[in-house]
Amino acid sequence: MATELKMPQMGYDMEEGTVVRWLKDEGAAVNKNEPVAEIETDKAVVEFESDSEGVLLKIVAPEGTIVPVGQTIAVVGNAGEEVDTSSNILDEQTTTTINSSPEEPAIDQEPEQFHEPAEVNSAPSGGRILATPIARRIAEELGINISNISGSGPGGRITKKDVEEFEPNLSSQSTVPIPSEPQISKETVTSKVEPLAIPSTLGEKQPLSRMRQQIARVTVKSKTEKPHFYVSAEINMTNAMSLRKQINDQLKDDGIRLTVNDLIVKACIQTLQKYPKFNAYYENDGIQFNNEINIAVAIADEEGLIVPAILDCGEKSLRQVSQMIKDLAERSSNGTLSPQEYTGGTFAISNLGMFDVSSFVAIIHPPQSAVLAVGTVSEKPIVVDGEITVGQVMTATISADHRIVDGAEGAQFLIEVKRLLQSPTSLMV
Repeated sequence: MATELKMPQMGYDMEEGTVVRWLKDEGAAVNKNEPVAEIETDKAVVEFESDSEGVLLKIVAPEGTIVPVGQTIAVVGNAGEEVDTSSNILDEQTTTTINSSPEEPAIDQEPEQFHEPAEVNSAPSGGRILATPIARRIAEELGINISNISGSGPGGRITKKDVEEFEPNLSSQSTVPIPSEPQISKETVTSKVEPLAIPSTLGEKQPLSRMRQQIARVTVKSKTEKPHFYVSAEINMTNAMSLRKQINDQLKDDGIRLTVNDLIVKACIQTLQKYPKFNAYYENDGIQFNNEINIAVAIADEEGLIVPAILDCGEKSLRQVSQMIKDLAERSSNGTLSPQEYTGGTFAISNLGMFDVSSFVAIIHPPQSAVLAVGTVSEKPIVVDGEITVGQVMTATISADHRIVDGAEGAQFLIEVKRLLQSPTSLMV
């Protein structure tokens, strides 16, 4: 029996997605959970997996089509099976095709990849120009006609490096409007981010990118619907930093390098096991507890913030947690995260310590009920056994949904995180 593959909801408040690229042709065999297409949301490009096995009988939404959540984009079934076009399949009223006219070519967006330069035509078929969003933006700022650039990315896609290394000649000075879309490549919050761009004309109004529009919707909805409260505490990280150094010295030959964030994530995992309300959702006037602990880690890029999660990490060791976080960051940068990793977080951590921020409060990411914000670890005078000494101190602030937990519970949660980090050997068991 034929099965319709529908546009999934791959993010809170997601209403539509764009079919960027089909990974399978009509008539090709498809396995269950096999990627068949790349879908662009407001924040990223992710692989879309088939939920059934068979043959890709029909591609309903061509590349470049904007499709509402829940609408059919393809049909999978048995070879030779008839496709019922009378069911919930896309029509012209429910979709928008980016490539609607010769003057506006479709934008095939993929995360920026880094490859050795290769001479490949950047417009492989149908006049479409394949380019990463940041490459388009840089070309627009420099007044370069992007069609004159040869792409070195997959399929001739133009990358940021191609634009930066392009040397225009007299025949390539004409400019064309380049649509501004959100950059898909990511940097973890532990990475250096580029300075904020200054408008070319002071006083001008810049339209919001799709990512910033999504961030605006989610944060306004969160602050409107979730009664936030905040609890802060200073944590003596001296022992944690010492343990981290010892582990890194011992395991450097194995390529293992623990970060402060790894220790914080592990401490939160163990605390959530003790206080599961902070790992729950408020739903229909009740508390929906989650069976798994999925720690979402804030990852920043030039356009905004995404919060993908390391999944089912409740029983993972500190070493495994560290590896999972690094893998999450790497796959975030090349756009290979799964939809579940984008949407499945049950608790979040936002770390701005690398920016020398001492403390801040974070907004809860729906449908989650809490987020921990941590600042930098800095040297401060502390009192130990009645003596003043210099210690390494970090400020942490928990933001929580008052419908689920109260201030006293928030304090208990934070003090438990503090206890674990100040006695970090407990994180090793």
